Amino acid sequence: MAEEEIDEDLGASEGQKSSKIVSLLLFINILVSGAALFKIMGLPSEPVIVNTISAGDAEDEGDPELPGPVHAFDAFLVNLNEAGGGRFLRVTVELEVKNEDALAELQANERKVKDELLRYLSNLRVEETLGETNRLRIRDGIISRLNILLDDEDLVKGVYFPDFVVQ
Repeated sequence: MAEEEIDEDLGASEGQKSSKIVSLLLFINILVSGAALFKIMGLPSEPVIVNTISAGDAEDEGDPELPGPVHAFDAFLVNLNEAGGGRFLRVTVELEVKNEDALAELQANERKVKDELLRYLSNLRVEETLGETNRLRIRDGIISRLNILLDDEDLVKGVYFPDFVVQ
């Protein structure tokens, strides 16, 4: 009977020892993981220099790094160039131009610009409108066509599509 009590006391202390060992190993694992994460995601060893440009530094022609004025059009709804003719594209186009003078020129020629956009978009096929690569091609095509139309190779800097739905 005395031996059974001694065995129970030994079993209890071994359980406490293994619990302490598991806790210690868990704590060490957390410390090592935290150190590794800090090393990977830590602060850069050298300071990061950020270029700042004040409003007075930008020239009238527009800095290619800075965003220019944006002209937003109402949504266009065009039939796509498909044999069945049942597919269409609804797209909202925003044009970024190089400066305020370019914005005034774009607004003065808004009818021509809308007409060019409609002709270009309605000539697209469904497969030419799907995916990021094709949308980038559409942007490049619009920029190129409008700069030719307005006789200025860098008047339109960017094209944005807040809404782009193919059905």
